[in-house]
Amino acid sequence: MSTKTIYYIAFSLVSITMYGQNMFITTGAEDLVALDYNIYTSLNDVQFEKKSITVDFTSLLKKPTFGFGVHYTNTSSDFEDYDMYNHFNSFEELHSLEIYAKYKKALANNWDLDITLSPYLSSTFNEKITSEDFVFSYAANFIKTWHKDNGLESYLNIGAGYGSLFGKPNFYPLISYSNNVNEKFRYEIGFPITGAYYAVNEQSIISLTGKPESIYVNNASGFSMENDAVFYNSKYEFTALNVALGYNFQFDSNWSTYFNVGYLTASELSITKNDNAIYDFDSDDSLSLNIGISLNINNK
Repeated sequence: MSTKTIYYIAFSLVSITMYGQNMFITTGAEDLVALDYNIYTSLNDVQFEKKSITVDFTSLLKKPTFGFGVHYTNTSSDFEDYDMYNHFNSFEELHSLEIYAKYKKALANNWDLDITLSPYLSSTFNEKITSEDFVFSYAANFIKTWHKDNGLESYLNIGAGYGSLFGKPNFYPLISYSNNVNEKFRYEIGFPITGAYYAVNEQSIISLTGKPESIYVNNASGFSMENDAVFYNSKYEFTALNVALGYNFQFDSNWSTYFNVGYLTASELSITKNDNAIYDFDSDDSLSLNIGISLNINNK
């Protein structure tokens, strides 16, 4: 298997973890089924567990290329050390279901246009679904490719997106530069991802990355406070910066796995209503552990 193929698979795995609410895809994850498990060990006595599955289908058309997929995430939160009078149990199970569509078209002078549309449902499912549970995310990127004499490539990505990258859905920029220095080493500098990737051999890649983490979920049911105030359609918001050391291993041309150990800093966890904090958990820095497995369903 070529080093270029391994790079593609590793970058695809990175991309899979960025679908859903974040919507800041910088490389394509194509024709894959992936299972992912992530645990955040402690955020001021609150613990998360995230389990997700991604199924991605991308057509075989050369240019332009259409693709689509489905992504589901279940997040379990543990509030055992908090006063249950506030009914934090309403937020113990969070669900996000996303259907996304991708479009890629080659432009002049080695420029490409990438567009992703991604409506998703993000809810506690404690009450019937309302319009507050839906968010329409999207992203558009212009990508410039430079072909080097040694056969490697570098890329410039410029664009913008809309989604819950920082909690409440909002607009954000997409800008990064990626360079394959040689057949073993690649780096990427920019927003929202900065990272370095090193191919140890044809099966193993190690990485160091920094990227945002977020959760944004609507709770249609009533959330009660100690003063007897009840809030409906409150939002569960979590944001942080995750600096992670990762390892990717390619079993064969179809199966691959990855493991990441991350450190979450600048974390914020709160329950809000109309942009005002109802309850702030004063979350601390935390470790995160992430493991996943991927199957290429269109291997040639």
